[in-house]
Amino acid sequence: MADIAGALNAATEAVTEDRVVELARMICAAPTPDGKEGAVAEIVAGALERPGIEVHLMELVTGRPNVIARVRGTGERPPLVLNGHMDAHAHPGPWSHDPLDPWIENDRVYGFGITDMLGAVAAMVAAVEVAPTMGPLPGDLIMQAVMHHDTIGLGTKYVLASEGPNEGYAICGEPSGLAIHTGNGGALKWEVRLRGETAHVSRQELARDALAAAVDVYNAIEIDTFDYEPFDRLPDLPRLVKGEIQGGFAPGSVADEAVVRGDLRYVPGMDRHNVMARIKETVDRVCPDNIERRVRITAVQNPFMGATEGKLIDSISEAHAGALGSAPRVTNELPGQAFITDAADLARAGLETVVYGVGQWHDAPDQFVEIEELVASARISLALAAGMS
Repeated sequence: MADIAGALNAATEAVTEDRVVELARMICAAPTPDGKEGAVAEIVAGALERPGIEVHLMELVTGRPNVIARVRGTGERPPLVLNGHMDAHAHPGPWSHDPLDPWIENDRVYGFGITDMLGAVAAMVAAVEVAPTMGPLPGDLIMQAVMHHDTIGLGTKYVLASEGPNEGYAICGEPSGLAIHTGNGGALKWEVRLRGETAHVSRQELARDALAAAVDVYNAIEIDTFDYEPFDRLPDLPRLVKGEIQGGFAPGSVADEAVVRGDLRYVPGMDRHNVMARIKETVDRVCPDNIERRVRITAVQNPFMGATEGKLIDSISEAHAGALGSAPRVTNELPGQAFITDAADLARAGLETVVYGVGQWHDAPDQFVEIEELVASARISLALAAGMS
């Protein structure tokens, strides 16, 4: 194939709606207890173990493998990487159906983890499994179905460090509604742990109240706590949530331990050392001297600054318009601006990278992806692999 339009026509014939939906339902039906992706990985690897595709599993932690698949190309073009994470969760709220029994309704597929991002993984599998039928590809097509994306991107970091690639193009399939997303902030998750001394209400004067100190810490840490310069490509960041405050063990006793945890989505120029120093300063300022405290950064991911123009965006735009009738938006707006994506590591490895995936991620029951998006995503990925020179 020498052009996107011709490759898209061939991809439309090769990728069927029924197969994409079947893969999405199979993958979303696989349980991931305690985040272990092994069952999903077996489905992905089983679908791709066919002539013309090299597949291997890399078990980083027991029960938590990466699946790496490669269709060899002629080398006329650097590799194209399709990257998606297999760790997923179902919102604990009330679903109208069992999330592990995916269902179809109103031209949508509903199910466990389908927006973040098992639907995108299914579309990638659908593209890669038929790629050998497209004739010689101009460059390698690589699928990275990775474990433990959550915040730190362990699966992607490992595969890039162990086998690359370090040049070429990458599509991270995080949910963007098939808009081309070009950047997001980094993430710093932090914890403040406080210790005092308990006493019953009848002797509360003898106590040191860790929970009261935690409330003061919760109220004191704000965006203005941190030093930063506004960053043009991420105008809505930094962004802070203090999502947890815990303490105490009985209503009639003063809490001897408490913890506050938060998540800062940060802009380039900020780093964990500076953030931790500002949190410590704030904690020291508001906590009584008789309260012991410990501040930790518990997870870090870098910001993603991706391509804003070039061959990858032009090729996706052409294939998208051919498949769906209009050009995709190129954006860095919220909510994607505040996402955490493995695109950060792909770009840092030297790949021209964008986020381009199905669905609109929303942490709520009854997650769904439009079938039209699922199918188009698979066909567009295949068309890029075959037609992008």
